[in-house]
Amino acid sequence: MTEPVTPTGHPLRTPLPNRSGAHLMRTHPATPAEVESWLTVLHQRGHLHHAQSGPDTTWIVQRGQHDRPWTLHHPVLAMDWIEEIVREIQQQNPETSR
Repeated sequence: MTEPVTPTGHPLRTPLPNRSGAHLMRTHPATPAEVESWLTVLHQRGHLHHAQSGPDTTWIVQRGQHDRPWTLHHPVLAMDWIEEIVREIQQQNPETSR
């Protein structure tokens, strides 16, 4: 079998583990509203120092007060970045994955 073609500038789809350890695949593209929701929750729970919407579906995020700000340029890329943070949180506190 061949791998699906991924548009330039978009990451490969990676399966996400669910609670049982099985892998899930997104069935729809990430939306700006989904990114906004995740960033709001991560900021409110203290996992992000700063999160701000920018122009043209971009977001400026900063993990810690002294960390360099990052600009996320597309909802799909933003969700990949958010996924990394959520995985780090789950590794630090396994109870959060339940």
